[in-house]
Amino acid sequence: MKVYSTEKLRNVAFVGHGDSGKTSLVASALYVAGATEQLGNVDEGTAPTDFDQEEINRKVSMSCAAAFAEWRDHKINLIDAPGYTNFIGEAAAALHAADIAAIVVHGVDGPGVQTEKMWADAEKAGKPVAFVVSQLDRERADFDEVLGQLQQTYGRTVLPVTLPLGKGADLDGVASLITGKAYRPKPGSRDVEEGDLPGDLADRVAEARETLLEMVAESDDELMNAFLEEGGLTEEQFLAGLRTAMRQRTVIPVFAAAAPRLVGVRTLLDALVDFAPSPAEMPPVTVTLPDGSQEQRPISDDAPLALQVFKTYIDPFAGQISLFKVFGGKVTADQQAFNATTETQEKLSGLACPRGKTGEKVSELHAGDIGLVVKLKNTRTGDTIVADKGHVVHLPPIPFPRPVIAYAVHAGADDDKVAAALQKLAMEDPTLSLDRDRRTHELMLGGLGIDHVRTVMDKLKNRFNLEATLQKPKIPYLETITRKASTSYRHKKQTGGAGQFAEVHMRVEPLPRGAGFEYDSEIVGGAISRNFWPSIEKGVRQVMESGVIAGFPMVDIKAVIFDGKEHPVDSKDVAFQIAGRQVFKKCVMEAGPVILEPIMKMVVTCPDDCLGDILGDLSRRRGKVQGSDSAGGKTVVRALVPMAEVLEYSATLKSLTQDRGSYTMELDHYDRVPAEIQAELIAQHQPEESED
Repeated sequence: MKVYSTEKLRNVAFVGHGDSGKTSLVASALYVAGATEQLGNVDEGTAPTDFDQEEINRKVSMSCAAAFAEWRDHKINLIDAPGYTNFIGEAAAALHAADIAAIVVHGVDGPGVQTEKMWADAEKAGKPVAFVVSQLDRERADFDEVLGQLQQTYGRTVLPVTLPLGKGADLDGVASLITGKAYRPKPGSRDVEEGDLPGDLADRVAEARETLLEMVAESDDELMNAFLEEGGLTEEQFLAGLRTAMRQRTVIPVFAAAAPRLVGVRTLLDALVDFAPSPAEMPPVTVTLPDGSQEQRPISDDAPLALQVFKTYIDPFAGQISLFKVFGGKVTADQQAFNATTETQEKLSGLACPRGKTGEKVSELHAGDIGLVVKLKNTRTGDTIVADKGHVVHLPPIPFPRPVIAYAVHAGADDDKVAAALQKLAMEDPTLSLDRDRRTHELMLGGLGIDHVRTVMDKLKNRFNLEATLQKPKIPYLETITRKASTSYRHKKQTGGAGQFAEVHMRVEPLPRGAGFEYDSEIVGGAISRNFWPSIEKGVRQVMESGVIAGFPMVDIKAVIFDGKEHPVDSKDVAFQIAGRQVFKKCVMEAGPVILEPIMKMVVTCPDDCLGDILGDLSRRRGKVQGSDSAGGKTVVRALVPMAEVLEYSATLKSLTQDRGSYTMELDHYDRVPAEIQAELIAQHQPEESED
């Protein structure tokens, strides 16, 4: 296929709330551009970017997928990202690889919880944003209502670039504020008919265009001077100014669309070519050098090779498929490369441009492009790949959310097979975690929510023909201390031969939340030889892992050894490990030990008439409401709630709102559990400890 230079590339992430129409919009764009022969359909399981069997079965996107379209001598890489809370981690990868975020908003329901999150994430990443109001052919769809909600939330810079022609079933095209023309899809064709604006819409388009022109002028001093002096802008100034304003987020364009009818799709593709930034126009990327220093590098062919894998698929036939973005240099087919993260050699085999589950082979890819390779041996999502050992750098990490809930997986005799299969699935999804509980030895599967974990179990059955059961999720409690304490412990053991002797004096101190663990020594005069200090630390760390009062890992503690004794014959490594464990336990018990619980930041969206029930329920769950906003008949409630109280919240929310509510949840911080709950947790641990 044709190779495109960096200036001819456009990388667009389609993000937004679940069911807003992202996948259908991408499928329509691919069809209009001639990239697919048939118009993909989510309900029929033919959408190019929903190719996993679980996505087809559930009719829901669960992972990000890329597909390219060639349009007006440009290559547009379309990245389709999930919008549901349990799979929203994939949107982080999509935004990381993209140069602009197209936030898709439902034409009936309006902005959702994920609309706000995607806006904030794009803003944090410094990416330009455009809104696409989709599904305008639905009954009760209202572009003006949704536009008003967007402007109320995100400000006056949110302005339409296209307007719908008609409403609901009568929708038949869009009016462009750029050209002042109407565009209606031709029946049975990818093309559109260009025509004059309907009489009843001409005045509105003229007024909206003038508002857009004024906002473009405001975004640049030179344009503003020209606007004031000449009373307007030339067509060339207007288009160039809009391109700059869009890139700088001083104008947020809004497009009208209805994907199944191909309404507004061609206009959107044109706008992406004309106004979206190429990778060359994006800010330089910050790379970390081997010595820890950082350097700014432009996304250019002249920069040293640096690419990053942002998505991994495990295909039963092709093996590992790695989706990547080139942040510098050029990639050629089958070239030898070096994984800077794992420090291993790799071969970039099967270089191709992705189109959903398939790819079109290409000889090379320029800086800023997106491609795929197969059968990388030691490369995972997020890894940086460079040319060779002499040019090692590390690209910024992808900000994946951390798992917020964990379930114990029981598989009986198939435990090892299930663990291996889950490990492969975790390679595809960095928001999953898989490890063994140090105390119970159970296989723990962590994810972003119960639906996320259940989907993984379905994949386990369908892909690997393995079944396992999930047990009640375990809350990741932690232990810490609240005050200073010091004590000593002497370990002395005589077994007939060589004995064991160690005496350690220790002090523990609480550290600020999130500080972790510190170990220090104030020993002077050689009371304990320096070579035994690491042995004591090893014993302390063993206790930190298993906890003291309830079996949970310990955090935010500083342990200081300040005195002790040793024996010239009987003192040895194991003796000081034991002494370190025991003196640390004694110190902790005297330092006001407490249990910390994870506190979740929740954003709940509900109809206004359900607000009272939602607030009452959150209060019963020990939640603390931080604030709320109301718009368009919906209220968004922000609250901090203990994780233990919201493990099965989706079912409750569905009941309270008649399935009209939604929520997001992510870890905010850890806080002390109430005394009565701490007593219960300690009591539950005692029988297990006795059995051990």
